[in-house]
Amino acid sequence: MRIILRSAVLFGLLPLMAAGSVARADEATAPDVRLAAVLPQPDPALPGPAPGARPAAAPAGAVPLTAASVEFGLYALGAKAFDIKVTMRREADAVHVDTAMRTFGPLDFMISFELTGYAAAELRDGRVIPVRYGSDSDGSWSKRSTRITWDADGMPSAVIQPPLDEDDREPVPDALKRNTLDPTTAIVARVLQGGATPPCTGSDAIFDGRRRYNLHYSPVGPAQVAPRDRTAYAGPAYECSIRFEPVAGYSRKDGTADTRPPERPTRIWLVRPPGIDAWLPVQIDTAFRLGSAEGWIAGARLNGRTWLEALAPIRAELQREITP
Repeated sequence: MRIILRSAVLFGLLPLMAAGSVARADEATAPDVRLAAVLPQPDPALPGPAPGARPAAAPAGAVPLTAASVEFGLYALGAKAFDIKVTMRREADAVHVDTAMRTFGPLDFMISFELTGYAAAELRDGRVIPVRYGSDSDGSWSKRSTRITWDADGMPSAVIQPPLDEDDREPVPDALKRNTLDPTTAIVARVLQGGATPPCTGSDAIFDGRRRYNLHYSPVGPAQVAPRDRTAYAGPAYECSIRFEPVAGYSRKDGTADTRPPERPTRIWLVRPPGIDAWLPVQIDTAFRLGSAEGWIAGARLNGRTWLEALAPIRAELQREITP
């Protein structure tokens, strides 16, 4: 569940429920699957560019997304549980993203947790290529760090704490790591895809320093985000479905078979802001064995201008400032 939240939230709402922490998916294993780590491939159900091609041309008057500061709120069991902040800057062919996530309100007093992360990537031949990735988490149940770099051949090298032999998990084979993306760069690639077609097709091969997994995207269709006090956006959107597939790097103690019923796919709602050639997530809905979680965008500045005014604090909740 944390892996899905990190990717779906980052994508729409930011990595990071899982970066550096042990996910529920550690209980499962799956056959080795290798997927090309490229920009999403088109689906026959949606018109789009040919495989390997650059994204469709931007709408008339739209400009590339070069700077963003986006905030999200994540809710579980009827109350706000996490504050999330994502900042991105793009200079020529280089992209840098900083992320921060922190427990909020009563949950912060019960199981305080915070996570910070960064990712650096290059835009090359229509693809977003990972260069560096890092995350640090500190919470009541664990303290973890991850550092990954990619060589010119697309092979990542990871330094993690605690190391694998102390974390009771099998290492990911090199054959499954080459040409993968980190969780943040995978999201950035989809956000920056732009064009008229929502980035809701294809699959991403992810390596987060410990685990190897795939995220499979499917289009659902046009939808509406309802107005409410938890969201800074209300209006038309495009709904997508994300299915998580574990591949390698999961805990030894849980065996080789997963007998749990499959969790329903995560759903995200994407919006193309006026005048900006990018797709941003504005809502997320995901389920896990013990319940469900929902998230909404809480404010956004794009290319130096306010797109969505930040939500006012809710008096019944205790707020803490977070900084990537």
